[in-house]
Amino acid sequence: MHGLTFRQAAATLLIVLLLGLLAGAIELYSDWKSMRAEIRAQTERTLQLVHGPAAEAAYLFNDQLAAQVVDGLFAYHEMKQVVLRDNFGKVIAQRDREDGAPAGALVHFLFGDITAYGIALKHGSAPTGANDVGRLEVALDAGEIAASFNQRGRVLVAVGLVKALVISALVVLIFYFMITRPLLALHAAITRIDPARPGAWPRPSLRGHQRDELGQIVHSLDELMQAFQRGLEQRDRARDENTRLGAELDVSRRIQQILLPSRAELDAIESLDIATYMEPASEVGGDYYDILSHAGGVRIGIGDVTGHGLESGVVMLMTQSAVRTMLTAREEDMVRVMDVLNSTIYNNVQRMGCGKNLTLALLDYHSLHDGAARGRLRISGQHESVVIVRRDGQVEIIDTDSLGFPIGLIEEVAEFVGEIRLDLHQDDVVVLYTDGITEAADEAHRLYGLERLAGLVAAHHRDSAETIKDAIVADVKRHIGSQTLYDDLTLVILKQR
Repeated sequence: MHGLTFRQAAATLLIVLLLGLLAGAIELYSDWKSMRAEIRAQTERTLQLVHGPAAEAAYLFNDQLAAQVVDGLFAYHEMKQVVLRDNFGKVIAQRDREDGAPAGALVHFLFGDITAYGIALKHGSAPTGANDVGRLEVALDAGEIAASFNQRGRVLVAVGLVKALVISALVVLIFYFMITRPLLALHAAITRIDPARPGAWPRPSLRGHQRDELGQIVHSLDELMQAFQRGLEQRDRARDENTRLGAELDVSRRIQQILLPSRAELDAIESLDIATYMEPASEVGGDYYDILSHAGGVRIGIGDVTGHGLESGVVMLMTQSAVRTMLTAREEDMVRVMDVLNSTIYNNVQRMGCGKNLTLALLDYHSLHDGAARGRLRISGQHESVVIVRRDGQVEIIDTDSLGFPIGLIEEVAEFVGEIRLDLHQDDVVVLYTDGITEAADEAHRLYGLERLAGLVAAHHRDSAETIKDAIVADVKRHIGSQTLYDDLTLVILKQR
């Protein structure tokens, strides 16, 4: 019941039913109006048809003819009362129906104003010789009219429900064959990647998707797998430890550069001013960040893989691919995203036998247009604290320890995953970082620290994201001085436009 197909089917059915109810209500209203007009026209035509015999009966005081006229009209089951009077108001003939359909307040509201009719009876030649000789009056049974209307309404509702079910079934089938099944095939292929031979991964053949987004993902992932395979082959050809380490570092740096979002991608995000920075240590580490724009907003990921070298780069690659796959699948449930991501990384790390894991925070941003806030941010996953500086300089520190668990460390993490939502107003600043920033040490082994970072951001919060990033990097470098950089420095600055 948590599958994408089930939820899409439920949403489709609900939408189609609501639209069907709306269309049915409009159709019922139109049918009600046309039925009222039809009843009026038919009753008036009937009265005109019997005008002659009714006038003759009133003129001659012919009780037998009057009874025939009244009985003829009373044959219609909608008739509740028929009265034929002479010109003195005396009743010549009358029929009343006592066993009609019950009529409540709603029935009278819908049809009560179209139940009474009457025509004056004239005898003689028009225009000067015609004389009033009486009056013919009829009353219709509102209950009978409503019963006929209800029967027609039930038919409309039944047809509408059948239409809704058929349309929902067609949409679900189309969605399954066009999106869900290819995504499942891609996910299955990713989980079957052999870390020893990634270039021979079981690339899925998604027929009909060669040129769309799914095809592009498969193509990009295949290029990454081939690049990784070439790196492994280069490592295998190395004859000594220095050559092997050089190959690993080269491939890892290339992987890191491939994964990073371009400046053009960041500039295309209109609602956020974004600046990023990553400086690898002397030995390439496992820092990861990515910014993925989609139709609904922006998804930002930042993490830190344990250890250094090629294996950390591989875990980064798998993380980026899995996050992008879940985004393409339009998965919004952060618990579900973290659970699938952890399962993928955990299984592949077990195959690799390297014991890698990573801290990872995912942020989902959506623009708002409610006047109170400009954007909304959802934060999930365990990583470093998130620093938020409001436009008035107020600092908020979001501790992520309770929002998740290290990815790839255990098999199931769903029960540990939490989520925080907060609104962003114009000029609010969000700072994401890895521990290379806060744990950067000077010559006396004093750490840079979160407090100093938050204070610096608050001092520059009115500046652009790029200026804030440059100020942080420069201050960290001053703090380090001539010390060796032992860990990657990674920063992501988001500022609400």
